[in-house]
Parts: sequence; structure tokens; C-alpha cells
Amino acid sequence: MSVAVRYFGPLLDVTGREGESIELELPATVARIEEEILRVHPELRQREFRIAVDETFRERDEVVEGAREVALLPAFSGG
Repeated sequence: MSVAVRYFGPLLDVTGREGESIELELPATVARIEEEILRVHPELRQREFRIAVDETFRERDEVVEGAREVALLPAFSGG
């Protein structure tokens, strides 16, 4: 299944693009989705980020049945 992947903040700088389409076999865990993105962009291994699927943050062990968009957001803090 073709899924839109979007990169934000410094992750955009690392990948050199705002987004792209990646083929993913779903259902899959978030960890498996991350693994596939890191295969395409190994330079992201040096960065911390969270993954949102269809605008909802997901934990690594959650199973994703279907998705339109996966977003990688850099670690951030607020105050």
C-alpha cells in the first residue's frame, strides 16, 4: 500500500524533502513502519522523533491496519 510520509522540522533538513510516498505492507506495527522509513533514509537513525499515523501519535508496538499518512515529528519540549 502506498502511504504518504511527511517530515517536519530538522527531519525535513535531513531528508531534503517535505514528504514522499513509500510502499508499506499493512497491517504492521509502528516499529515495522519506522524500520522501512529508516531503510529508505538511514540518516534518520541519528535523530529522535515520534511517529503519528493519520494525525495521531502511536506507540512502537501498536498495529496499524491502514493509513493515509505517516508523519515524523522531531523530539520537542515546551514550557
